[in-house]
Amino acid sequence: MIRFSMIGAASNAGGEMLRMMINHPETELAYVADGFSSGLHITEVHPALQGFYDAVLLSDSEEDVETILNGTDVLFLAVNPGNVFPIAEKALAKGVKVIDFGADIRFRDSKVWEQWYNVKCDYPQMCRDAVYSIPEIWRDQIKGKSLISNPGCYPTASALGLYPFIDNHLIEKDSVIVEAVSGTTGAGRRPDFAKLHMVQDGNFKAYGVAGHRHTPEIEQSIEMIGGEPSKIIFTPHLAPMPRGIHVTIYGNLKRPMTDEEIYELYVKYYKDEPFVFPHKAGDWPNTKWTVATNHCHLAAAYEPRTQRIIICSVIDNIGKGAAGQAIQNMNIIFGLEETTGLKLAPTFP
Repeated sequence: MIRFSMIGAASNAGGEMLRMMINHPETELAYVADGFSSGLHITEVHPALQGFYDAVLLSDSEEDVETILNGTDVLFLAVNPGNVFPIAEKALAKGVKVIDFGADIRFRDSKVWEQWYNVKCDYPQMCRDAVYSIPEIWRDQIKGKSLISNPGCYPTASALGLYPFIDNHLIEKDSVIVEAVSGTTGAGRRPDFAKLHMVQDGNFKAYGVAGHRHTPEIEQSIEMIGGEPSKIIFTPHLAPMPRGIHVTIYGNLKRPMTDEEIYELYVKYYKDEPFVFPHKAGDWPNTKWTVATNHCHLAAAYEPRTQRIIICSVIDNIGKGAAGQAIQNMNIIFGLEETTGLKLAPTFP
């Protein structure tokens, strides 16, 4: 059995990972920890997990981290920016594999991370050594690796939608505009006036305009796929729903394409992917199709008047956008079938 632990287990993504892992036949929980909720029973922070786990949250202190690492095969991290590096360094030295939910090791160039997160990076080599993996695009690069960067939710939905067009150089790389909408679980669990029901219910707003931290990550994904740097416009919005991401992407195509050609291209790229579902133009995906899963639904159409493609990509922000993808990456690095523990139907309606 693979012994897994998580630091940052009181987070939304941590709770979702624990829920999904209940279905995984090859793993068992070793430890859970959280710097803000240590000492609490796991079911005090995730009441829906009652009857499935009997564990008390450790802290992220050096002593508790040492205890965790001595009994763990793979460590999942969901900690504040800058806190990944010392923990990961100790874990790797003990032969523990690390999968990070955050942004600390997402950028090959640590200076980009410093610029967007305002935290100094003392481990630039770790950033270069980490493997950034959306499995449908980069699975071959992480086989046998020990330090995995789990991509962000918006970049995951965006990259999966853009992948065939960037890979075939069909889209003008600097023409990409990403309009995205997320459920409130993407904002975390810390108390905040902006997250109150009276504020969010019936409300819709943009945030992080002209400066959201996922902008450079989406740009990096485009460069990793197409081999050329790009500049995009990215604007996220918060919708009054608990979970889900809907991304609408606009870009200038280099040549006209019919909607049937677009659909066939998606099918070519994703026909063997168990978690990605292409749809024809007009069959536009819904966020409810992905709730509590590791699924992504895609559809796109060509707008001949402007020669632009319009792509709709939908995932669950804490499923495929976090926990589900982390488990999929774990399955790959341990040589398991990618679908292990992830054959989950969405909760609909």
